[in-house]
Amino acid sequence: MIALVALGSNLGDRSAHLRSGLEGLARHGSVQPSPQVLETPDETGRGPDFLNTVARLDTPLVDVRDLLEALLRLELDAGRDRSLGPGAPRTLDLDLVAVLGVRGTFRWTAPDDLTSLGATLSLVLPHPRALRRPFVVEPWKALDPWLPPGLRSFDIAE
Repeated sequence: MIALVALGSNLGDRSAHLRSGLEGLARHGSVQPSPQVLETPDETGRGPDFLNTVARLDTPLVDVRDLLEALLRLELDAGRDRSLGPGAPRTLDLDLVAVLGVRGTFRWTAPDDLTSLGATLSLVLPHPRALRRPFVVEPWKALDPWLPPGLRSFDIAE
């Protein structure tokens, strides 16, 4: 499975958190990080500026639900506190932006180690706001010089 993952951090040593996120992704497959890292304001105004980038992940995982669960575990391992609600400042944010050839809405029962995030997990692919976020699109363009056609290869319509 080939996926595009967005990485962000706005707490603590942001660069170290991004590096640790990339190292965590590498435990799940081959990672190609974007050469571009952007500093962007927190969209909610609730926290400090983010460092953002993206990475392409070629993983042997075959189910997008397993991949999202792996990303959530990496966030928790990095000290992300989701009890503060959506948009709260975070050590590490990993968003599954797109998976080659996969579209849809997925909802399933959370495994025991992720029930602190809720009884069910959900995922929409491609990410519904990805193309409205320059902090996703710009590093993606730097990673994939064939964009915007590369966006279409992931079935994301502008």
